[in-house]
Amino acid sequence: MDKNESDDQSPLENFFNMFDAVEEDISQAISDDNEEATEIGGYECLFIAFSNLRLYCMSSGISLEQIDEQYQALKESPGDLGSFAVHEDLDESNEVVSFCKLMEQVEDSLSAFELRCEKSEEVFDEWTCVLIMYSYLKNYCAKEEVDFENLQQEISLLHAEMESEIKKDEIS
Repeated sequence: MDKNESDDQSPLENFFNMFDAVEEDISQAISDDNEEATEIGGYECLFIAFSNLRLYCMSSGISLEQIDEQYQALKESPGDLGSFAVHEDLDESNEVVSFCKLMEQVEDSLSAFELRCEKSEEVFDEWTCVLIMYSYLKNYCAKEEVDFENLQQEISLLHAEMESEIKKDEIS
């Protein structure tokens, strides 16, 4: 999606475009048409999802640090994060299929929350959508015993490389 197209859309529409892009990026990574395709697993799927989420947050002015603080507060509250729990019916034999099922859970939760907001005074906005997606992804990291901090460092390195390439291209 080009910058001008995203400027014409609401932050919520941009969130759902980013969400769809995660699935598209994973599909492209495992596609037979991808000459550079390597075996990807759950870690790579998490990498793609968190990378896209971080880029979305940076472009929309949402602080992932604040999202993480809110996630931690929810985690410590008496109601816990049961509604963001990773279902046990994930396919343990195929990490990509398992991750795609996780993304379906996120989508189902977003739909359920949107319906709840239509009947209540709650606001269905991009902040809440990011929190829901972040919560599922972070819970998936815990379930799969993925080192969250290491994952975030790797994403930061990739984003720094991307910014460096963009700057080089602008200078040329």
